[in-house]
Amino acid sequence: MASAPRRVIVVGAGIVGVSAGLCLTREGHEVLIVDPRAPGRATSFGNAGSIAVDSIWPVSTPGAWMQVPRMLLDPAAPLRIRWPYLPRMSPWLFRFLAAGLPSRVERIASEIHALNRDAMAAHEALMAENRINDIVRPTGWLKVYASRAAFDATAAERAALKRNGLAAEELGPDEIRQLEPGLAHHFTRGIFQPANGFVTQPSALTDAYAEAFVRRSGRILPERAVRFEFEGNRPVRLVTDLGIHAADCFVICAGAWSRPLAAMLGSRVPLDTERGYHLNLGLEAGPGLRRPVVVGDHGFVLAPMRDGLRLTSGVEFAGLAAPPDFRRIYRMLALARKALPGLGETVSREWMGFRPSFPDSKPVLGASPHHDNVFFGFGHGHLGLTLSARTGQLIADLVAGRDPGIDLAPYRADRFGGLGA
Repeated sequence: MASAPRRVIVVGAGIVGVSAGLCLTREGHEVLIVDPRAPGRATSFGNAGSIAVDSIWPVSTPGAWMQVPRMLLDPAAPLRIRWPYLPRMSPWLFRFLAAGLPSRVERIASEIHALNRDAMAAHEALMAENRINDIVRPTGWLKVYASRAAFDATAAERAALKRNGLAAEELGPDEIRQLEPGLAHHFTRGIFQPANGFVTQPSALTDAYAEAFVRRSGRILPERAVRFEFEGNRPVRLVTDLGIHAADCFVICAGAWSRPLAAMLGSRVPLDTERGYHLNLGLEAGPGLRRPVVVGDHGFVLAPMRDGLRLTSGVEFAGLAAPPDFRRIYRMLALARKALPGLGETVSREWMGFRPSFPDSKPVLGASPHHDNVFFGFGHGHLGLTLSARTGQLIADLVAGRDPGIDLAPYRADRFGGLGA
């Protein structure tokens, strides 16, 4: 691959796709982003806002198999599977449980860390180059626990952080109150990860990157990708619902909608969607919060966004078509108000999004194993915001034919073998 300017189509206008497009235009490529949704208005819109560079612990961990009955039977479980969806997701679930074997968890954590460790620097570089200010704050990430058992359950994760050289300060009740005086006083233990950043409004960062992309002559088209046209073994055109677009290279960053696109390009991958929910609330009294706070006993997050306090909670497996079910997150409201006594009564927004996830908690990132002009960057799970700018850098390296400076083998599309279902 030569480093001369190329015509590149990026499919996907979430934070990952927009970051990739911006990194590519920076190098002089002619870039078109295609997505029927406005930039950052799907999954990228509703997260808890953390650039979680120290979050390396995979979702599947030793003993995860014991939680499957609760996933199926308990509507308040942190991970929930809707019964009708179970047959379809069973192959994904088997891989998920296999990824939780102790030997695999340690390796996966180190592979996530290999991507995360440069994630903040990637955002800082992208923001500095494009004069983007006052969106990301160096607030850190706080987890609090009322029960000793819930805190003790994090021992393996804390050990993994230590092995990878990541800071995780253990706090007592007085230290928690010093960081967040608005929290209730029943939290007795905490973990503070100071290296993590906080995006005060995730959509604002995507908008800023998208505006910079357009200033650099990038184009965004509100069209839906339908299929690819090939010449020999190489895709040369993308057919959308409204047009046909030729390109030299194609980058797939369509999040939860990436699986059929990858299949059209010869890669069957076990991508599923963790459906995430949030409620937006006001603050009626007290100092509020300064940073995102995980209430570890119940598995929800309170994040102080520009437009209110965001309560995010739970993971649900039900695919892309099932309607949202807000009952579980509404059950969290009483617990959220107990954790933050000043939290208001009025809900100003209900939201559900589709977090694109692989069973081993790692994205597919790198060159296609089948086409030398196709590159993948999707399936970031809980780390899409965190890894978006870093993914853009790596995609730009690959399109230019440069050594990305990191072994991308652990993130290959074909790491699951020939079975993608």
